[in-house]
Amino acid sequence: GVIVENYASTIVGNDMRTALLVLMSSTGLVLLIGCANLANLALARGVSREREVVVRASLGAGRWRLVRQFLTENVVLSLCGGVLGIAVGYATMKGIEMMIPEFSFAREINVEMDMRVLVFAIAVSVLTGLLFGMAPAFQATRPDLASSMKEEGRGSSGGAGRKRLRDTLIVVEVALAFVLLVGSGLMMRSFFRLMTVDTGFDATNILTLRLPTTTELYPDPTRLNQYLRDIRTAVEAVPGVSETGYSCAPPLQGTCYGMPMQPANKPMVDLANRSGGFFKVVSPSYFSTLGIKMQKGRALSDRDTWNAPRALVMNERLAKRYFDKENPIGQRILIQEIIPGKTELGPDVAWEVVGVIGDEKIGGPADDRSAGVYVSNEQSPVYGMVLSVRTSVDPLTLQIPITSAIRKVNKDQAITDIRTLEQIKSNSMGGRRVPSVLLGVFGAVALTLAGIGIYGVISYSVAQRTREIGIRVALGAPERSLLRLVLDRGVMLTVIGLVIGTAGAFGLTRLMAGMLFGVGARDPMTMVSVGVVLASVAMLASYVPARRAMKVDPIVAL
Repeated sequence: GVIVENYASTIVGNDMRTALLVLMSSTGLVLLIGCANLANLALARGVSREREVVVRASLGAGRWRLVRQFLTENVVLSLCGGVLGIAVGYATMKGIEMMIPEFSFAREINVEMDMRVLVFAIAVSVLTGLLFGMAPAFQATRPDLASSMKEEGRGSSGGAGRKRLRDTLIVVEVALAFVLLVGSGLMMRSFFRLMTVDTGFDATNILTLRLPTTTELYPDPTRLNQYLRDIRTAVEAVPGVSETGYSCAPPLQGTCYGMPMQPANKPMVDLANRSGGFFKVVSPSYFSTLGIKMQKGRALSDRDTWNAPRALVMNERLAKRYFDKENPIGQRILIQEIIPGKTELGPDVAWEVVGVIGDEKIGGPADDRSAGVYVSNEQSPVYGMVLSVRTSVDPLTLQIPITSAIRKVNKDQAITDIRTLEQIKSNSMGGRRVPSVLLGVFGAVALTLAGIGIYGVISYSVAQRTREIGIRVALGAPERSLLRLVLDRGVMLTVIGLVIGTAGAFGLTRLMAGMLFGVGARDPMTMVSVGVVLASVAMLASYVPARRAMKVDPIVAL
C-alpha cells in the first residue's frame, strides 16, 4: 500500500503540535493577566494624578496632548519590561534546552532567539502598552473637570465608571489565572502519574548497548547467534554483572516489527484485514534480566532452538484480545516468517503460545495499547541487537569493563547508544516534562499576578475610603464590620472570576486531553484544589489592606 503524509506533519507530530498550541495559549493568557494588571495600575495612577490633569487642562492642554503623555509613559514602561523579558526569556530558553532529551526534535527544527523573535517581542511590548493604556488614558483625561474636582473632594474611589472597569479587570485576571492553574495542575498530576507508572520491568541497575551487525559479516543466522552467545558469555564474566539479555529494541523505545497476526483456531482472514501487534525478538534470558513477570505458562528457553517447534510468549493484552475466555497456552498464532537480512516476508508460520507475560511498556511510560508477541532470536534471528546488562553496582561504573569484554570477542564490533535503563525512562518522559514545567511556571506567575492585582485594587480602594472608614470608626463601628466591609468586595470579585474561569478551563482542558495520562481532562479534584488555592491567595491579598483599614486612626483620617 501507499501512505501519503504532509512533510511538516512528519517533523511536528500531533503530540508536539498539541503541546505547542497549549503552551502558546498559556503564554497568551499570562500576557493578558499582565496587561490587566498594567491597566489596573494605570487606572489607579490616573486617579492619583487627577488634580495634575485638571490643572494641565485648565492651562490649555488639549485632551489628545494629555492622552499622548499617558500613552508615552505606558509604552516606555512596556519597552523596559520587554527588554527585561527578552533577557529572562533567553536564559529560560537555554535552561529548557538542557531539559530536552537528545533527538527529541527533528533535525529541521531549530529553536533559537533570532531577529524575528526579538522584533515580535518588542512589537508585543509596544502594542500592549498602547492597547491596555488607552482606556486608563481616556479615563484619566475625561473632559468633565467639575465632576473630577467634586469626586476628588469627596474622596471617592475615582468614579463609578473607573471602579467598574477595575473590578472587571480583576475578574478577568482571576478567571485567566484559574484556567492556567487548572491546566498546569492537570499536567503536573499527569507527569507524576507517569513517574510512578508500572512499566512492566525493573529498570534498576541495567545498562543497554546496541551492537550493530551486518549480513556481510554473519550471513549465516547460526553463526550470528553463536557470536551473540559468545558476547553474552564474555560480558557475564565481568565482575559486578549479574545477568544479560538481548532484544531487537531497548525497553520503552518501540519494537522491531509490527506484524499482522491470525489465531490458527479462528476463521481465516486475509493479510490486509488481519489485526496486528508488535513482534519483538529477544533472547530467552531477556525476561529474567529485566524482571518481567510470567503470568501463565513458561518463558522462552534455550531449548527453543532453530530446529525446535516455533514458540512464542505473548503479553496479557494480546492474550485478552485473541483468547479472552480460553486458555492461550498451546494455541497457535499464524505470523509471516521474517527472513534474516531481507526486507520481504515469507509465508505464514504457526507459532505455539508457551507463555503469557505482564504488559511491558513498549512505546513509552504512557503506552497502554501495545499488544504483541516475543520470540527467541534463536528461532527468528535479526541483526543489530541491543544488549541489556543487569549489574549489582552502578551500571555506568562498568561501562568500560563491559565494552572491553565485547572487544575481546571482536575488536571491530561497533558499540552505540550506551545508556542506563533509568536514563531511557527519564528521556522518554522529556516530551511531557517540558510542558509540565512551563505550565507550572505560567501558573505560578498567573497566581502571583492575580494576587498582586487583587491586593492593588483593594489596597487602593481602602486608601480612597480612608475618610469614610475614619467616620465609621469614630461612630463606633466594630473591627469585624470594617473587616467585612473590605473583604466582601475581594471575595465577590474572586467568586465571579472563578465561575467564569471554570467555563474557560473546560475549553483549554479539551485541547490538552491528548497530553494527559491517568487524569481526566475535567478532573474535579484538580479544579477544586485550584479554586481553593486561588481563593486563599485572593483572601490573603484582600486581608492585608483590610487589616490596615481596621487600624485607621479616626483623628488622622478626619
